[in-house]
Amino acid sequence: MDETFVTLSINKFLNENNYEVIQCIPPGGQGGIYYSLKNNIIYPDIICLKDKILYIGENKTLFNESDERKLFELSKESNLFKESQKIIDNFLKSKNKPNEKIDDIKFFLGFSSESKKKSNIHINFVVGKDGKVILKN
Repeated sequence: MDETFVTLSINKFLNENNYEVIQCIPPGGQGGIYYSLKNNIIYPDIICLKDKILYIGENKTLFNESDERKLFELSKESNLFKESQKIIDNFLKSKNKPNEKIDDIKFFLGFSSESKKKSNIHINFVVGKDGKVILKN
């Protein structure tokens, strides 16, 4: 199982469960939506919206502590809600949908079920060999 399989499996899960996928970048893909974090640009692998909650995720084949730290640092950014609301506003406008204000931002890590570790900070999207996704907190 590789990172592309993990990313596409999570994207399929999100679409099947009525999330609005705003950005999904498989490995090697080009992202258009980014956040600035301590003078670095971050292009999240997946950004999606459901029930006024914005989800931001990073995927790897196995759990990745660096991605966990990166998302944790992003969660502490003072302008995160403001920047995220701009992303939502632009996305909804492009889809001719009414504006909606986000109530919360949650972070997730996606990885294969072969991983021995998981996050104790973020939501875990664990992908089985069959492509099924299991959410673990």
